[in-house]
Amino acid sequence: MNPRYRCLVLDHDDTVVNSTLEVNYPNMLDSLAILRPQATLTLEEFIEGNSDPGFNDWVRQRFGYTQQEVEWHYEFWRSNVMKRRPSMAPGMPAFLTRYHRAGGIICVATHSMRQMIEADYRTNCGFLPDYMNCWEEPAGHRKPNPYPVQEALRRFDLRPADVLVVDDLGPGLQMAEAAGVDFAAALWCCTTPKMEQLLSARANYVFRAV
Repeated sequence: MNPRYRCLVLDHDDTVVNSTLEVNYPNMLDSLAILRPQATLTLEEFIEGNSDPGFNDWVRQRFGYTQQEVEWHYEFWRSNVMKRRPSMAPGMPAFLTRYHRAGGIICVATHSMRQMIEADYRTNCGFLPDYMNCWEEPAGHRKPNPYPVQEALRRFDLRPADVLVVDDLGPGLQMAEAAGVDFAAALWCCTTPKMEQLLSARANYVFRAV
C-alpha cells in the first residue's frame, strides 16, 4: 500500500464499527420503553437526529428529555454498550492493518468513549490508533470543532493535504470543512437518503464499501 493520505481521521460509530444497527438503535428503543413507553422511533429518525442537531439536543427536542433523563440515558447506554461491542465493518480490520503497516497515521474523532475505541481496536486489529479524540474531551475540543484535526496536524507535523477525514454524519463533515482538509463520506454501514444527499453534495469522496 502506498497511501495517498499520510493520516486518516476516522469516525468510529457506523464508520469503523456497525454500532447503530447492532447496539445503539436497539439500546435507544430499550431506554424509550422505560422513559417514554408510548413513544415511537424509526431507524431513519434516529440516524438523522444523531447528525443534526446532535443526540443530546435531539432527545430534548424530540422526546422532551430533562437534563436528568439525558444523564440517565447516558449511563444506561454506557453500561450496555460495553457488554456487547459491535462488529467492525466488513473489510475494515484488514484495511486498517495494511494502512498501519504502510506507515499511515490513524487518528480517531468520535463521540464514543475511549475505552470503547481501545477495546474495538485491540480486539479486531491488535493495535491502538495513534491519536484519539473521544467523548471525554472538553466539548469545545470535540467535532464538529476542528480541534481534533488541528491536533493531528500539530502532533504529527502534517499539512492539511496529508489528512483525510472519514465519517458517516454531518459533524465529521463540518469538522473537515472547518479544518480545511478533505472529507470522505462513509456510506457502508447505516445511512438515510437525507444523509447521503447532504454528505455526497459536499464530500471529496463518497464510498459505499471499505
